[in-house]
Amino acid sequence: MSGSGVSRDPLPHAISRDDYAPATISLLSNTLLWGGSRTYHQRFGIRTNEWRVLSALGGRPGATAAEAGELLGLNKSVVSRSVALLREQGMVVLEREPGAKRLYLTDRGVEVHDAILPIALAREESLFEGFTEEEAAQMRSFLSRMYSNAARLKKYDESCLQRDSSSEQSTR
Repeated sequence: MSGSGVSRDPLPHAISRDDYAPATISLLSNTLLWGGSRTYHQRFGIRTNEWRVLSALGGRPGATAAEAGELLGLNKSVVSRSVALLREQGMVVLEREPGAKRLYLTDRGVEVHDAILPIALAREESLFEGFTEEEAAQMRSFLSRMYSNAARLKKYDESCLQRDSSSEQSTR
């Protein structure tokens, strides 16, 4: 830093995007989400989150919104908005049972699901361009293993928040 209080040079301890997996995963996730949302919205009137819900219900008919959210790793409010939009568009119905509101695809929901599915699979195929079948399977396995560590990451994040909360209280 020159006396101006502004850092104009790269920090020697800055994270390299190429060497830090969360940065690469975030970039990839953003590309997947934005590209999918644009494509699905233009062609089918829904976005990525609605597609996720359609896909989840395609594999788990009768799931509750909470179960779909857990399956997809989506916030309850995101699932709720997506379900509301899908119901508005006649793609999903909600059936009340004692103690549960079950979600099912309508014929229209199945039709849209089946129309998006080959696009979604082709998008995945594009990501695996240049990979052997074994490499693609290995990458899927690595990603699944990383996701299984997400609970550990969540615990770590919570412990950081607890430390921050404790230090805030001690400074008051």
